[in-house]
Amino acid sequence: MFGVEHLPILALIATILYLLQVLVVSFLQSRNQPKVWSKLETIGISSGGMFRWAWALTKSIFSTREYASEGYKRFSKALNLPFALPTTWTGRSVVVVPPSILHHMLTRPDKLPGSEITNILGLIETIQLPYVISDPDIYLNALHFDVVRRKMSKKDMHLFASMTAEEIDLAFSDIWGTSKEWKTINGWDTCGRVITRTAERMMLGLPMGRNEKLLEASRLYANSVLLGGAIMNCFPPWARKVVAPVIALRAKFYQKRCVNILIPIINERIHIFREGKEGDDVPDDFLQWLVEICAKDGLHQLDAPRIANRLIALMTPLIFAVCYVFAHAVIDLYGSPSKEEFLSGLEAECSRVSSLNDGLKTAESVEALYRVDSTIRESMRVSDVAVVNLYRDVISGELDIGNGIVIPQGVRMAFPTQNIHLDPDTYEDPKRFDAFRFVRKFEGLDETTQQQKAQERELIVTPTVSFLPLGYGRHACPGRWFAAQTMKQGLAYIIMNYDVELVGPPVKRTALLNQMIPPVDKQIRIRRKS
Repeated sequence: MFGVEHLPILALIATILYLLQVLVVSFLQSRNQPKVWSKLETIGISSGGMFRWAWALTKSIFSTREYASEGYKRFSKALNLPFALPTTWTGRSVVVVPPSILHHMLTRPDKLPGSEITNILGLIETIQLPYVISDPDIYLNALHFDVVRRKMSKKDMHLFASMTAEEIDLAFSDIWGTSKEWKTINGWDTCGRVITRTAERMMLGLPMGRNEKLLEASRLYANSVLLGGAIMNCFPPWARKVVAPVIALRAKFYQKRCVNILIPIINERIHIFREGKEGDDVPDDFLQWLVEICAKDGLHQLDAPRIANRLIALMTPLIFAVCYVFAHAVIDLYGSPSKEEFLSGLEAECSRVSSLNDGLKTAESVEALYRVDSTIRESMRVSDVAVVNLYRDVISGELDIGNGIVIPQGVRMAFPTQNIHLDPDTYEDPKRFDAFRFVRKFEGLDETTQQQKAQERELIVTPTVSFLPLGYGRHACPGRWFAAQTMKQGLAYIIMNYDVELVGPPVKRTALLNQMIPPVDKQIRIRRKS
């Protein structure tokens, strides 16, 4: 994805002078904004003036990470105060609120007397869906996420474990191969292909879940949406209206390809639903559940292209987010200076649990992989997808966040999640990848004591105020149980079946605006174990 071609970035740099002109307009408009900005320190601006403001916005393209770290130290930590983070994403600033109010804000009802907040707008604008999906009902009435909430909770994981275990085995054999000789592959790309295939098996069943044309088109679509969204957000809103439709063309190309492949099977599933078939005649997969949910919302939703677009809209967070975490977990683990120690402990756990359960094809066996869970959770902590996250927009009234600061309608807030994850007051040696960080205190305990302390375990699926990759509170990721189970099966499979080495220097992480750039070109050497 990022870094495959740098032409968009080069083109962006070439338009800086044009952006300065536009940003002056943004500054003049910002002077008419609510007085909340006069009560907040804006990071990156040493004094007032439209040129300093314009320069701070322009610099945010490559300096958001630096800005956020400065604000976190000076205000979030030292004074327990919010700060203003300038960004071309909104054309002004986002209010970065301190972690001390995280629990209260993210567990409160969205709508209260005097104020209403939402997380939807920030999510939509992160990847700029309106420029890719022409039907707003797809993302404003997200019925596909209703399916995730109803059918993919913790209690449903036993339905998926055997299927994903089978698909992971076949996918790795096909994509990574079975040769016992060393070979070099693209780690990011091939990890993504395995996850894409496993996810689409769950969504579409067989044989469509293994359709190579759909697998490739959907993977490229997800990548194009994320890349396109990141580039669009580097332009201020006024300029975005001009350039975004052009940037979105690549994603729309793959979107159309996916829709054309999906329409025949969706029409078949709509027919099955309308015929009222039962039992073994009804496929038991995400697509059929989605058809049923759509029908409850109204017969107008039983439209094959619209359902296809719902599936594709879900592919972006499902495929990209899980691919991002899974690929980073592999790179972080095998790139660690302590990898031999970690692998020894992981291999022992995987072998023991697999042998006791005749494989890793039940939810109970996968749940018992505590070291594997800790490894992935730790990778999620050190390899964040974004600098700030957990957006909340005030969409009516105003929100009092304390210290005399009131957030009015139309202002976006976020939390400094990356800095929270790397805070030395919370995590010892926070920049070090420690695969067993979350499991070490349970090592050596007898089985009875472990059961007594089970609720104390911090797992991938356990959001806390210091672990936020999957959200927190009312809007924590509803698909986190499926994602965690699938990633644990995938990493355990690699540990038990492959030798892996990283090629080249350690990954150096950089940010484009608010998004961390993944190591899409990272090469790894692999061979099948004897």
